[in-house]
Amino acid sequence: MISKNKNSLSVGRWPTKKQWLQFFKVLKRKEKIALGILFTLFISSLIFLVSSFYIRNTNVVPADYGRIREGVLGQPQFINPLYAPLSDIDRDLTELIFSSLMTYDGNGNIVPDLISEYNVEEGGKTIDFSIKENAKWHDGVNLTIDDVIFTIDLVQDAEYLSPLRTNWQGVEIEKVSDYKAIFKLKQTYSGFEESLVNLKILPQHIWKDVNVQSITSNTQLNVLSPIGSGPYLVKKTIQKSDKTVKSMILSVNNDYYGQKPHLQRIDFYFFNKQEDLLNNLKKGNLDSGNVEATDYNDKNFKKYNLNSIETPDYFAVFLNNLEKPFDNKEMRQAFSYLINKQEVASNVLNGKGEVIDSPLIPSFYGLNNPEAPLSYDETKGTQILDKNGYVLKDGLRTKTVEKSSGFKFTQTLQSGSSGAEVKKLQECLAQDEAIYPSGTISGTFGQETKAAVIKFQEKYKDDILTPNNLTAGTGKVAGATIKKLNEVCFVVPDEEIPLSFVLKTTSHPILQKTAQMIKEQWEKQGIKIEIQTLTESEAKKVIRERNFSILLFGEQMGGIPDPIPFWHSSQRIDPGLNLSSYNSSKADELMEKARKYYDYTNPDRIKTLDDLQNLIISDSPAIPLFTTDYLYLTKKNIKGIDTQKITDASKRFVNVENWYIKEQRVWK
Repeated sequence: MISKNKNSLSVGRWPTKKQWLQFFKVLKRKEKIALGILFTLFISSLIFLVSSFYIRNTNVVPADYGRIREGVLGQPQFINPLYAPLSDIDRDLTELIFSSLMTYDGNGNIVPDLISEYNVEEGGKTIDFSIKENAKWHDGVNLTIDDVIFTIDLVQDAEYLSPLRTNWQGVEIEKVSDYKAIFKLKQTYSGFEESLVNLKILPQHIWKDVNVQSITSNTQLNVLSPIGSGPYLVKKTIQKSDKTVKSMILSVNNDYYGQKPHLQRIDFYFFNKQEDLLNNLKKGNLDSGNVEATDYNDKNFKKYNLNSIETPDYFAVFLNNLEKPFDNKEMRQAFSYLINKQEVASNVLNGKGEVIDSPLIPSFYGLNNPEAPLSYDETKGTQILDKNGYVLKDGLRTKTVEKSSGFKFTQTLQSGSSGAEVKKLQECLAQDEAIYPSGTISGTFGQETKAAVIKFQEKYKDDILTPNNLTAGTGKVAGATIKKLNEVCFVVPDEEIPLSFVLKTTSHPILQKTAQMIKEQWEKQGIKIEIQTLTESEAKKVIRERNFSILLFGEQMGGIPDPIPFWHSSQRIDPGLNLSSYNSSKADELMEKARKYYDYTNPDRIKTLDDLQNLIISDSPAIPLFTTDYLYLTKKNIKGIDTQKITDASKRFVNVENWYIKEQRVWK
């Protein structure tokens, strides 16, 4: 019998809420616990199955979200491809705002940027190429080959004084269509692809009516609101009351032809003092910024990741090859042997760099290691100094150079003699008033001269009279008297040449610490060093005039090793960068040969550079010390920074499109 009680279950009807409550009331405690466990397992399984399904069918990807606050030292002046290479800050901003035909990837390889495809012919003398047809300027105007030609024309025009001009001489560009053109080179050049990286394209429609006189003074276009075609555009520039720039807000370019960045904004903050920049990083007021190895301490930057990026920047001791003793190859080698580079680097770089023996940095450019590096060796160094006559005297290495007088007595002279040698005798005797009071120079040997000779002989009786068993002077100039006259008359003292130098450098923290360590190492070997710190303007003048014996300085190589600007004899005069005034016809020949390979990875080119670096190391025009990594601090929540190699600081942004802060899941 089926109950008809309203609280009882009925056949064919779904239980009401009250009936369900009655169900739980009739269950015993153990049954309720069992049911609860089963229900929990059911819900957990359901959540697991749904989650598994979601995870299997979605991917985690960076979210288009957020901003970073970047701290930099200095002020922007020319966010303009023509002049940006002159300033680190300008290069940073130009890298984000403008585009180039080619670019670097995170491993330092050259890859297309605006170029969509290209073909190299005639061994590198002809390159026909196309650019992407979806590229636009930040104001919406299409970017075409006319913009490329316009930019190259300005760079090549001497009137515009662009620092890029040297690398574009002898290059012609011929338009084929709005998106195609041909480069024609007078001579194959291995560094041409890098020239395509370094050249950022200007918008013709913006700059075509700006004359050469006002192009550098146009603050609106150069600083406040430059227009490019890069992944970011200038949203807002904030100036202080003195018209200097406090900050610049860059927002993502939604019309960008390439992969759009995930970060929606990059805000640049400009500081005048390194101390202010560091303090803001430590306090967390900035999300990213550069530090020197000497500034970095893990405890001070707990909120940050340290991105240590390899660069071809290196520091070296440049020896002036035109001055003694550095005109002597052996002496240059000795100074190299007496620097413990490993000790210097360990104390200065905090492990953020690499000791080098070659200025061509083989580890960065894929060259072979040097055959005979001049590694630290006190014994070899001091042996060379000894061999060249520089011996320790009172703790200072000094070379004694004997000087001979311009005159020596050779004739026997006595009363009645006359002539030039008698005159010289009288000049010598006259140097001592007690011996020859009158000091008469007549050229005739008379009684007055004889009396003076007697007094001379008796003054030096131990050398003249005693050895000849004489007790009084004879007044005759011969034998022992001639010998003594030659010892005391017309004698030019020996020249003492100490190894004592002024080492000139700048106030850069790494250079200051390095200079002090080199001074200590060399002074232990008897080489005296005085450190002279130069201001930026003083350093430029010293380098321009090559006014130094020893210069501790840095040089910045490019992405493709081209030693000509740094070591070719034609570059010994400013603006050439051959700071040591190195002059080797064999080295010149090797450099010129290496430049003629269009493919910079050609094995024959690598072999040529290997030969060159071995020659430079042997000649030792300078002492390469170490490379320095670029130390870039970023907040730990900033992901996707995987750059391994850069050619200059601005290239830290080459993969900025991969940077992100948040993640999201999307369906496959």
